[in-house]
Amino acid sequence: MRKRYMLIAVLALVILSSAGHVSADSNVSSNEKNAQPADEITATMATYNMHAGIGTDGDYNLNRIANTIRESGADIIGLEEVDVHWGNRSQFDNQIRTLANKLDMDYYFAPIYNLDPAASGDPRRQFGVAILSKYPILHAENRDIARLSTQDAEPVPKPGPGFLEAQIHVDGAEVWYYVTHLDYRSDPTVREMQVEDMLEIMPARSNRVLVGDMNATPESPELDLLFQQFEDTWKLTRDDPGHTYPANSPNKRIDYVLTAPGMDVQSASVFPSMASDHLPVTTDVSIDPEKHPFDASGMKALVEYFQEEGEMEGAETTRSLKLHLDAVSHYEDKSSADKVIKHMEGFKKLLEHQQENMSEDAFETLQTDAELLMGEWQ
Repeated sequence: MRKRYMLIAVLALVILSSAGHVSADSNVSSNEKNAQPADEITATMATYNMHAGIGTDGDYNLNRIANTIRESGADIIGLEEVDVHWGNRSQFDNQIRTLANKLDMDYYFAPIYNLDPAASGDPRRQFGVAILSKYPILHAENRDIARLSTQDAEPVPKPGPGFLEAQIHVDGAEVWYYVTHLDYRSDPTVREMQVEDMLEIMPARSNRVLVGDMNATPESPELDLLFQQFEDTWKLTRDDPGHTYPANSPNKRIDYVLTAPGMDVQSASVFPSMASDHLPVTTDVSIDPEKHPFDASGMKALVEYFQEEGEMEGAETTRSLKLHLDAVSHYEDKSSADKVIKHMEGFKKLLEHQQENMSEDAFETLQTDAELLMGEWQ
């Protein structure tokens, strides 16, 4: 993830100085359009099936994709159909790294397919989903959901990667952002399986966003379970149909930004562009940072940062600290306050035991964050 470690270091220092949340004027993302009081942040969240950079004219042009994302005003955007050294159609480019560099954004790539290179010594050929963010990505994973492979001669539904989960620090708020690309076939069976798998993966956090190309219109029965747990931001704010596909003559809405109930959705838009065969969807969401405290996953990212920077000695030190934080995350998801506090007390004791194996800054940062996290659950 580009810029991740520098930004986490900044985050750690700000957390120490702000008693539990980052001030909105710390400007981590240089997002000046969101200059608002510290108790309110508005971020533009988006999704875009970029069709591997191939526009409605059939030409490959990654600059058009970058310009579309820039002009849409997206602060965080999920991307579908992303090539990384995939093939001739995209000139074997690493598309997500190129876009991140052009747009000066953090990124994470979650391949659906990860194939051997065309020639020995070349990079692996990958295709999947990705995220770009003006805010720091603290933690991200590529999760498995049901897939019916397009690369197998006789595919059968089975778990496969390509469901992206990211924890993003939005000026004091922790946002969980999920990016998906559901099965395209007319038979909804695989999409039904994918929806069930996604819902099992996503804890009921109050500040979660699911975006992607669902390959299904709003009235499709296979999406019903999603709409029971998420708000359809287009339906919430607009009366027009909001068609997103095909880009040159849109007649169906299959691309979505969905938010957890209770999130303050301000507006939604479909952005006109011929850079892909889909149109991007953007949604402005206001967030109260005080309602979304720093959590164990963020602390785990700090442990990884200190390890990378050489401020922790020995693999066993970081392994044991991260193991305790994994347990804390587990009980955070279950909203089990007693267990969270119990395991954080264990984390603090381990931290003191391992103090000689880390820098003073690493010890004091993690000790302070442990106290703050425990305070949120007491």
